[in-house]
Amino acid sequence: MIDVLAWICLRNNCVLGTRTRGNDVFYMPGGKREAGESDWAALSREVQEELSVTLVQPTLTETLTIVESAHGYSPSTQVRMKCFQADYVGELNPAAEIEAITWLSHIDWNQCAPAAQRVLEYLYAQQLIA
Repeated sequence: MIDVLAWICLRNNCVLGTRTRGNDVFYMPGGKREAGESDWAALSREVQEELSVTLVQPTLTETLTIVESAHGYSPSTQVRMKCFQADYVGELNPAAEIEAITWLSHIDWNQCAPAAQRVLEYLYAQQLIA
C-alpha cells in the first residue's frame, strides 16, 4: 500500500490536476510523507515543492480518503490517498517534477490516474465540479 496525501484545489467548477515528467495522466497535487511528518507538514511541503504556493493551515479540511489501484505499479499495488482542501497564497507555478498543471472537470476523468478519477467522481457527485 502506497500512502499519499493530496490537495483538492477548486476553482470555477474545476479541480487542479498535475502531471509529472514522463507521465501521461494527471494526479492530484501532493505526495508521500517523510519520516515523522504530520499530514499537514507533508502536504504543505509537497504543494510548496510542486506548485510554489503556501497552504494556509487554519483552512485545512480533510475531504475524503480513497483506496485505489496505484497507477504505474503492479496491478496488486494500491494507493491510499488522503485528500484535503485548503486555501493558498502565492501564484500556482509548476516546479520540481511537475511538467503541467490543468483545471479538470468530470469529463476529463479519462486523462487521470485511477485515484484521481475517484476524486473527480466524488467532487462531481458533491456538485463541486462540472
